[in-house]
Amino acid sequence: MSWRCEAPAAKMLVHLGREVAIEGAGYAERLELRLPPWRLPIDELRWGRWISDEGCRSVVWIDWRGAEPQTLVYTDAVRAREAAAGDNDVAAGGRRLTFADRRVLHERTLGDLLGSLAPLLPALPRRWLALEDRKWLSRAVLDGPSERPAEGWAIHERIVFP
Repeated sequence: MSWRCEAPAAKMLVHLGREVAIEGAGYAERLELRLPPWRLPIDELRWGRWISDEGCRSVVWIDWRGAEPQTLVYTDAVRAREAAAGDNDVAAGGRRLTFADRRVLHERTLGDLLGSLAPLLPALPRRWLALEDRKWLSRAVLDGPSERPAEGWAIHERIVFP
């Protein structure tokens, strides 16, 4: 599996039809799989995105745990050399992003999600229907040794593979 954050601090403009446009801060990523997802050497996957209230600071991360663990964190579009990510915080390059006031956006299994898409179910290994996905929206603060703390919002997720 290969993950690249192509544009960690991008200005986005999405048009939905002729009249609806959504504009704001975002990012673009590329995920390449060279084998079926159920054969990936991953036990847990954490990923997320934080942006400061002013829109000028950002943190993007992905953390996979298993036989081939890897953690990648980009702070203000710069990849950190050493990084760690958990359910409560992300640390990279001497900075720490700490989550607070967490709100669950969804908590479900893959079976719950695909329940209405019955034709897809036979294509998946049965155990994969137990895959657990939890996504949060949190207030978060980015602290660093020589900078003022920056507050903002994070969307972050943890997926536990069966």
